[in-house]
Amino acid sequence: MKERIIQEADMQILKFGFRRFTVNDIASNLGISKKTIYKYFDSKRQLISEVVDNALKRKQDYVMQIMQKEGDWLEKLEAIISMEREEPPDWMVTELRRFFPEEWVKIQDKMQFHREQVRKLLMHGIEKGDIKPDIHPAVIDLVMHKSIEGLLETDFLTENNLTFKKAREDIKSIILRGILAKNYQPGNEG
Repeated sequence: MKERIIQEADMQILKFGFRRFTVNDIASNLGISKKTIYKYFDSKRQLISEVVDNALKRKQDYVMQIMQKEGDWLEKLEAIISMEREEPPDWMVTELRRFFPEEWVKIQDKMQFHREQVRKLLMHGIEKGDIKPDIHPAVIDLVMHKSIEGLLETDFLTENNLTFKKAREDIKSIILRGILAKNYQPGNEG
């Protein structure tokens, strides 16, 4: 039952946002009472926390699947950067960051795991000679991370009529094309 409540809360949050979804709607949609929900969760805030935890676990599992697949390091890197699966709307990220800072901290902590995987892939690209050897992988990681983080901290997206997804793809393209050695050949995994 707890998982069903979390799944329904996730859908309600996607539809209405973190602050506007109601426990009443979740109960009604599941055909249960609010009392049943509060058997599993002390508060709406705890339910939100569980939804965020669940989403973070799914993303981490997805990153691990990417890392374990056979294939080119660049394809894996692009897949991790893109993470198009379950991409939340821009307004939802802003709402979470502004009104639920403790959940935002959890997201930032999990991002460290993603960054470690990115660094591993960058090191592999350097070892293969696919990445220019004069660019330190920590600098590449910093530029990628801060560029994407910067999209969430400013009105840049609104002012330039961009979606987060489009801006992220542009950042990815600029960075990845800029670090590749001239002799890089896609699919030449060795």
